[in-house]
Amino acid sequence: MLAFFPELYEDELLYSWFARYHMRSCNLSPKATMTELYGSSRVMAVPDLPAHLRQVYKRLKHFDPLGIDEWIGQHTFFHYYTTFAKKDVRDRVFTEMLEGTSPGSIHMMTGAMASSVSEPSVFRFCPKCADEDIQQYGEMYWHMSHQLPGVLVCPKHKHFLLNSSVSFRGKNKYVYHAATMQNCKRSQGLPMYSEKTIQSLLIIAKELIQLAHTDLSFTRSGVEQAYKYLLQRQGYATISGSVDQHTLAQQFSHFYGRELLEAVQSPIDSDNSSCWLKAITRKQRKAFHPIRHILLTHFLGESIDTFYRYESQTYDPFGSPPYPCLNPAADHYLQPVIPNVKETICTDTRKPVGTFTCSCGFIYSRRGPDHSIEDRYKIGRVKQFGLVWQDKVHDLIYIKKLSYYAAAKRLKVDIGTVKKYANQQQIAKDDSKEASTLPLESKRTQWLLFQEENSKTSVTEVRKRNPALYAWLYRHDRQWLQKHSSKINKTAVKNQRVNWTERDRQLVKEIKDVVHKLLKFPKPVRINRSRIGKEIGKLALLERHLEKLFQTNVYLNQVTESVEQFQIRRVRWAAKTLYNQHQDVVAWRIRRLAGLHKDIGEKVNREIDLQIDNYSNCRKEV
Repeated sequence: MLAFFPELYEDELLYSWFARYHMRSCNLSPKATMTELYGSSRVMAVPDLPAHLRQVYKRLKHFDPLGIDEWIGQHTFFHYYTTFAKKDVRDRVFTEMLEGTSPGSIHMMTGAMASSVSEPSVFRFCPKCADEDIQQYGEMYWHMSHQLPGVLVCPKHKHFLLNSSVSFRGKNKYVYHAATMQNCKRSQGLPMYSEKTIQSLLIIAKELIQLAHTDLSFTRSGVEQAYKYLLQRQGYATISGSVDQHTLAQQFSHFYGRELLEAVQSPIDSDNSSCWLKAITRKQRKAFHPIRHILLTHFLGESIDTFYRYESQTYDPFGSPPYPCLNPAADHYLQPVIPNVKETICTDTRKPVGTFTCSCGFIYSRRGPDHSIEDRYKIGRVKQFGLVWQDKVHDLIYIKKLSYYAAAKRLKVDIGTVKKYANQQQIAKDDSKEASTLPLESKRTQWLLFQEENSKTSVTEVRKRNPALYAWLYRHDRQWLQKHSSKINKTAVKNQRVNWTERDRQLVKEIKDVVHKLLKFPKPVRINRSRIGKEIGKLALLERHLEKLFQTNVYLNQVTESVEQFQIRRVRWAAKTLYNQHQDVVAWRIRRLAGLHKDIGEKVNREIDLQIDNYSNCRKEV
């Protein structure tokens, strides 16, 4: 049994932790250290995805309050390489890191070995982080985030990472090398990049580090759907999902610049059929390096924290139904009564075109996508005015005796259109007087029989099923039609309406149960709208119809946490856990156990101080 072991520091690689032990143990042979850690001298010192960790955990668990899941999740590259991998790959990698039954298989499973993105050849360090570590802990250590492929700068200090003299995968695979002042020399030249590239490198570094520290998982189909939606939203893909690869590559290259893309080993060659940008935006048949997921996600306006929202999102270039009728002659003008939209592609611009058909006969279209709520009330072209509109023209001109100008202003069209349809309507009215009673009776009989056959159908649906018959009767025998349409089952539509009050009440109950369950988790999880929606399986409902769910909205505002509130709850949990485990309740331990970065807000820092004072007083009282 080991008599001592150093503390595991924040963002420290397990490799670095074991290396510091080897240095302090004064073991003459690396094999002795391996035997003490693993029970075998034949285990390799792997920096990014180590194996056989269950054996190490059995020997070290009494030295560190973190569980083995936290070891793997916060101090190795596990999340970095598996977040975008298939679930069975994630599970196999995790098991292999625990057990080590198939030496050398982990890197093949993650796809790291086959990737065209190379890992750093040596360990890297930030000189300012090193100074802070020496001041706080009395020694340097290898930061996990500084070794991630694609991370070239330290986001905290905005300083380029420097190269050490220690190989990332040394010739002797059974030796741990700790970070020291001797192997981390400061006298090095720094890369000369443009300000634009440096800012992009900082963003990419933050995203990759967030990826490596966060327990996220995406399905391959979910990633495909998210990219499809985001590409459609930005105008790079059609409604059917076909991507304009030329425009995408052109805009992507302009957004980042060649200098940045070469720095992170992801240049774009749009003439090459195997270009990674083309492959990642098509049906994904292989794994892609995390850097490239981060590059594409950021280009499309999202981050690793928001990407999951679009895994099941369907692109609606004209928003969600129902859509407003824009017929000024209708009683339901501007009301959302059109149940669906027919979407096509503009042959000139390749943008979506929506055609909206109302039951009043008014049909209009416009080119999308909609960018604001005001766009829903815009008409690109009227395809058909319909009977209601045409009759309104007749009423305004021949009954109310309005001028063509006044009628045109009322109906929101030009004078020429009013004149055209006014003349047509007058001819139609004259023709209707000459209609014989024989076809009239025939049409009436057809309508009555059709009603009987569709007795359980709504009025609107009946009109849709036989629009020609309805239109003829509406034009030639409107009073009789209105009188003999009242018997149609009008409750059919009502039965389809959602009882939002009842749904609101039921949702509040479900959400309360979920919040109660989440608060009982051994390790805190953030309570936000997305997490709650996923837990109850109704995320889309909360995102699209929350304005109709008053009680639900009020309750969500009461229980959901901001990032800062969640950090404070984690601080309280970490302090209590340390106290119960008889560990010193000190700031750095609270931060590490709570998973906090150093750049936290003032309120969180005050809470840390408060918890330290509280538990210090508890020990004094005991």
